[in-house]
Amino acid sequence: MPPNQIDPPKAYSYVRFSTPEQARGDSKRRRIDKATEYALRRGLDLVSDEYMDFGVSAYRGRNSEDGALADFLSAVEDGAIEQGAYLLVESLDRISREKPRKAVRLLEDICDAGITLVTLGDGKEYSADRLNNDPMAFMWAYMIAIRANEESEVKAQRLREAWRKKRELAASENVPLTSRTPAWLRLSQDGRQFEQIEERVAVIRKIFREADRGMGQHAIAQMLNREGVETFGDGPRKAAFWHRSYVAKILSNPAVHGTLIPHVTREGRGQKVRDAQAPIPGYYPRIVAKALFDRVNGRRRGGNTPRMNGQNAQVSNVLAGLAKCPECGGTMTRVNKGRKGGPPVLVCTAAKAGAGCSYRSVRLPLIEAAIRHAGPRQLTHDVPSGDPEINDKVIDLSKAMEGVDSAISNILEEIEGGGGSLALRRRLAELEEIAAQQRDDWSELQASAAQATGRVVERTVDKLAAATANPKATVTELNKVLRDAMQQCVVDYHSGRLIFHWKHSPETTSIYYDIQDPD
Repeated sequence: MPPNQIDPPKAYSYVRFSTPEQARGDSKRRRIDKATEYALRRGLDLVSDEYMDFGVSAYRGRNSEDGALADFLSAVEDGAIEQGAYLLVESLDRISREKPRKAVRLLEDICDAGITLVTLGDGKEYSADRLNNDPMAFMWAYMIAIRANEESEVKAQRLREAWRKKRELAASENVPLTSRTPAWLRLSQDGRQFEQIEERVAVIRKIFREADRGMGQHAIAQMLNREGVETFGDGPRKAAFWHRSYVAKILSNPAVHGTLIPHVTREGRGQKVRDAQAPIPGYYPRIVAKALFDRVNGRRRGGNTPRMNGQNAQVSNVLAGLAKCPECGGTMTRVNKGRKGGPPVLVCTAAKAGAGCSYRSVRLPLIEAAIRHAGPRQLTHDVPSGDPEINDKVIDLSKAMEGVDSAISNILEEIEGGGGSLALRRRLAELEEIAAQQRDDWSELQASAAQATGRVVERTVDKLAAATANPKATVTELNKVLRDAMQQCVVDYHSGRLIFHWKHSPETTSIYYDIQDPD
């Protein structure tokens, strides 16, 4: 590039679809094409990293709190997206449908951060300078925010009213509210009544009989697995085997004695909250007596098993949601052996439920210690770029550097032992020059890898490195950054390795933990 030529400003596209259906067909391509055409016309460098929210509403600001728009705002705050950049959206209602005051405040925050927001529908540009000096631009944005919020309010009110009428009809005439049914029922062809799936109803009744006799939920799940009872569900929702948690869900579901408890969803503290409404007895066919249901659940509520509820619940498993069995590929779950039984362990859920696979346990403290110790040294040191060619070069150069370092160490030992000939010293000088060149090549490869990886992944890895290097980081904090960066972690108890699968790349990164057999 000529020395006097200035890099064009960068532009980023943000697309939001309220429902997944809106992302299908030609709509997505049309919106991206608009951004491409605008960037070409204005001489902007349109970054390939697109920020998209699918099935996320802007009515309560969820997209700006935990969606792709939140990622963009975080990148601006972190400096990964520089001032002077452009954010291209179809219209202002794509970024917010909140109350007008809050919607305009979000626009002001974006502009005050040095970002120019462009609405492609009408070609208007909003910047801090324009909002300060053009009152009509501010008023226009405020009027659009009023319209967008009113539209969402009307839609929400209509939806609430429609569901209220459905609930009244369901209570008075036993008309199904929706096509969704419990796993042991289905709708008739005309959609106006429920039909029982007899083989599943028999399983439900057996679960309640055994629970009434005192059998525990875990033991019931093991019994069903041993007997080869088919799990409920269809397609991807069908579990491979029975879990204790699903048995517990069945035992606590009032639908088994015919009662529906409808819920109304609302936004509360930035997340959806489901509020229970008045029960509708007799809505479903009764397959379990109410007295049996109350008896079983009265015993269950009498237990003292602790549960984690609420926003401040802490995770006790550093690999929660990530740990996979090396043999069957299934989930590994935390098992607490109690005060006298030793520390908690990870166990394959299939083995725990008696559904096959090997029952091998791995101590959680050993896994956590390995992640804290090796995380900032190994886990975040050689992050795969997402480009296979760059990854191969990184692996080859890493091996070559190890070889040169080993050769240098051998020569130094020879010299220190008094055998340092002139030829050895010359060879040492050559190797040191090679090592210096390798370090330069390594820096270039890391820069290429960072560019291929993308800024969002780079920030995620930075957070992972900071958390694993912080001795005060909680298990909850570690688990969060691991889940942000990783798709899964295979706990290979045969070799003592934790094999992490990155979200952005097919490559894996392994670290070792101390193998100690807790059994």
